[in-house]
Amino acid sequence: MKILIFSASTGGGHKRAAAALEDTIKRLNPDVEVTVVDGLRAIGKMYDNTAVKGYYFLVKKAPKVYGGMYEVTDRKSLAYKAVMKLNAAQSRKLMEEIERHQPDVIIMCHAFITAMVSKLKAKGKLENVKAISLITDFDAHRTYIVPNIDAYVVAEPQMADKLIEEYGVDESLIYPLGIPTFEKFSLPGAKEEICRREGFDPNKTTVLLMAGSFGVTGVLKIYENLALNDPELQLIVITGKNGKLIEKLDDSVDKVGARDRTRLLFYVNNVEDYMHISDLIVTKPGGLTIAESLACHLPMAIYNAYPGQEEYNVQFLLKQHAAITVDKKNAAEEISRLLHDPERLREMRENCRRLARPNAAEDMVKLAKSLGESDAPAGAAP
Repeated sequence: MKILIFSASTGGGHKRAAAALEDTIKRLNPDVEVTVVDGLRAIGKMYDNTAVKGYYFLVKKAPKVYGGMYEVTDRKSLAYKAVMKLNAAQSRKLMEEIERHQPDVIIMCHAFITAMVSKLKAKGKLENVKAISLITDFDAHRTYIVPNIDAYVVAEPQMADKLIEEYGVDESLIYPLGIPTFEKFSLPGAKEEICRREGFDPNKTTVLLMAGSFGVTGVLKIYENLALNDPELQLIVITGKNGKLIEKLDDSVDKVGARDRTRLLFYVNNVEDYMHISDLIVTKPGGLTIAESLACHLPMAIYNAYPGQEEYNVQFLLKQHAAITVDKKNAAEEISRLLHDPERLREMRENCRRLARPNAAEDMVKLAKSLGESDAPAGAAP
């Protein structure tokens, strides 16, 4: 069997989910041939640049505009129709990539790719190919909902209600399997060993700050205030590929005198280790970051959610009592208050454990194999 996974670079979550699926297939199903392709890039440089750079520009420079577009395209509006028509028009170019790999199953990790695959199936060009749409957030959006999709995989069971009631999706097509994550997030970490390697005390409270998306000013203030508020607190700050930020944070570490209890990290491939030894993560609410934190049973303090899917992700976490939100002005104080409330923190950790989907990637691969081996026709969503 051949499985083709289409990812996209509009945010890291689509690529992380695709990579987790690829890893699971190679680890557990060596008889399955799997390929991951950036679907937007495969269509062409101009389309990819427009979609990716346009997304990053809007969420960072004009988040309210992005939020407004997110809401209006979640309705049967003229804007929604224009977006769907534009994406469907690119399907021919995507077909060239599909023909190169001859898959039995296609997994789409992005709404735009889902629309293109739907158009190709409507034209009869993928008659024997099964299509699975993976929604990589804790909220659904109308742009994912198209005919001729064999399965929708969603992050949690309540999302099925929205697909059925608002979008009219057949319940039999919805699979609340969770967002795929790498197995290493679900395996219990050896806390003492990791702490010894990183120079931390396993008996002290540790906070992980995922700082790459915050911007320089916000994370500096949170870090400095946390370090000053609690001299016993251990802090891990991962900046991602933000060289300017790590330089400023390095100065801040000396400024607050916390060099011996701070670990600054630029870009890491073992973020799960730091999640496993932490008591709280301070982060933006991307779908994959949430799924990985839940897999590690790690409570979250959410900072600076963008309008749109991130705000809906936050609403889900707050409703489930798995996270708190903090504002720019009082973030450190609110985090410190939570850290000094062990019962509340314990309850949040248990809620994270309850929400975790440790087998999401494996279950999704099983679904793909089952559909790929079936002769049943594709289901139809309105």
